[in-house]
Amino acid sequence: WHWFCQFQQSVYRQIQREVLSMHNFKKYMYPVLFLAVILCINEFLMLALKPYTCFRNDMHKLETNQYDDLFVGTSHGKAGINPEIVDKITGEKSLNLCLGGEEVQDSYYIIKEACRVNKPKKIIYELDPGYWVSTETLGPEYRTVYDEFPMSEVKVEYYLDKIWNVDFRTTLFPWYLYRKGIKGAGARFTSKFSHAYKNYDDSFYNKPSQAYISQGQIRIHRSDAPKTEANLILWDEKKLKSDAVKSFEKIVKLCKENNIKLTVVTTPVPQETLEKYHDNFENANKFFTSLMEKEGVEYYNYNYQEISGFDRSLNGFSDYEGHMYEEQSDVFSEEIGKIM
Repeated sequence: WHWFCQFQQSVYRQIQREVLSMHNFKKYMYPVLFLAVILCINEFLMLALKPYTCFRNDMHKLETNQYDDLFVGTSHGKAGINPEIVDKITGEKSLNLCLGGEEVQDSYYIIKEACRVNKPKKIIYELDPGYWVSTETLGPEYRTVYDEFPMSEVKVEYYLDKIWNVDFRTTLFPWYLYRKGIKGAGARFTSKFSHAYKNYDDSFYNKPSQAYISQGQIRIHRSDAPKTEANLILWDEKKLKSDAVKSFEKIVKLCKENNIKLTVVTTPVPQETLEKYHDNFENANKFFTSLMEKEGVEYYNYNYQEISGFDRSLNGFSDYEGHMYEEQSDVFSEEIGKIM
């Protein structure tokens, strides 16, 4: 009888444990399922709403190839620097990692990621003074670098540094930044399952107005489209962002620590723009020349330096901001090759 009572109590305790276990399972099951549903919805909306970006291919190239030289910076560098031309002069292999909307902070983390997977010999940072004074907006390009980074400690650090303290919707609902992309969402969703997209085919990003080439440049074709000043951001030292200066100092330090040669260039704007806003460009040149001397970095401002065979008039650019047509970018790239 004593044995039977002990056995009965043992069975009872086991049943209690099983019941408690089921209760705990149900307690946590619903939040987990809810989270899973949210993640699935997020992924679906990201595929449908997020615009295509050739930076996806840029990062794939960086992760799967070895490069001697890397270009980082803004859309001016993306359009203006042809690595194929540069490499013919240097005898090295380079990749254009410039990106429209790329802040100085973004450039720092792109270089840091490059050091993690594919440490280069040289970094050429294309400096656009406008990005040092303009207010960053929560637009489609805000998360581009983060979204295309592979999972690593650099990605986590970038997230904590740039995204964590911003609008919570950029973290919980990343598609929020792309909500205006509802038009064409169906076609965009389908195309991301295409053979060309999944296999990083460069031609996927070609348009009638431009072409994306294998080493990262976007080549702007000459056209009759009207040229505007719509996106021109002028230098104003009063608006200088402290974060931009700090990020650049981190770039300098990172390159020194990794024994990487750092060169800074400012691509030219049309002569018409330079003359119209003479004081802004002069003041920017003085500021950055002084900053580079302080940091011990070579600086080439091509608004004031000779470029053999280069058309400085508006005829050589697609806008007043300074995006070069493809044939002009080849001439400019020869000059970049020489300084490298």
